[in-house]
Amino acid sequence: MIESIFVDPKKLSGIEDAGANHLIVVQDGLNQATWGKLRKLNIDLGISVNAFGSDGCPANPEAQEKLFSKIKSALEFEPKEVWIDHFRFDGHWEATSGDKIPGIHHNCEFCQNKNRILVLNETAHKVMDLVSGSTQVGYFAVPFKSWALPTELGQAHFMLGRIFDLSSPMLYQQMIKKPTSYISEYVQWLSDVTKRPVLPIIQVKSMPDDLEDTITEDILTSEFTEAIKNPSLGVCFFWWPHVLEKNKAEIIKKLFSS
Repeated sequence: MIESIFVDPKKLSGIEDAGANHLIVVQDGLNQATWGKLRKLNIDLGISVNAFGSDGCPANPEAQEKLFSKIKSALEFEPKEVWIDHFRFDGHWEATSGDKIPGIHHNCEFCQNKNRILVLNETAHKVMDLVSGSTQVGYFAVPFKSWALPTELGQAHFMLGRIFDLSSPMLYQQMIKKPTSYISEYVQWLSDVTKRPVLPIIQVKSMPDDLEDTITEDILTSEFTEAIKNPSLGVCFFWWPHVLEKNKAEIIKKLFSS
């Protein structure tokens, strides 16, 4: 079972004692010296690459080339996986109400009259051709089933999820106002529609940052229990800076050793 933590390469204090057997390392700020230290932990390492930010339309050839360049740079570290974050059109999915997603990327000169699903699917195929089997490729999946998700954000999991090797749904259940049982329910659903392995990523503290933290040890334990239910690959915690901020390292370590 994968027991992973999403980490910032600039904030790794105590990570060697966390009990994880896998880390997903943010590419920004990562260098060979830090990677060398992480490799000495003798655990599996993936790298998270940021795809399209609020200023980058996925249909823009220049934005696509930037993504391909980031992936090439990540491959130089020879990670076990490359995980692609924000592989979608922009939109504040965390604040979705019903089918209404605030902050959706408006049609621009690059995506006007284009099918957003096809734009991302075609880009995903290019990514897989670029990687060419040298490592596995996963993407962070927006954790909803609504049709508004693929039409506006472009993430049609039943297609996109079958192009990439893996998916990691961002199951921050408190943030999206779902019960903890939604974690295992969604993993099962995503596994069924993608026919690919699923590694859920779950929250360590209440988000966004301006909220009082109400994620207790009991809630973390419940999240963990739901996340590792079959057919899940395991669990990933988002993220180590939050663990350090809220002094929850011992809780994470206890869960990993349970």
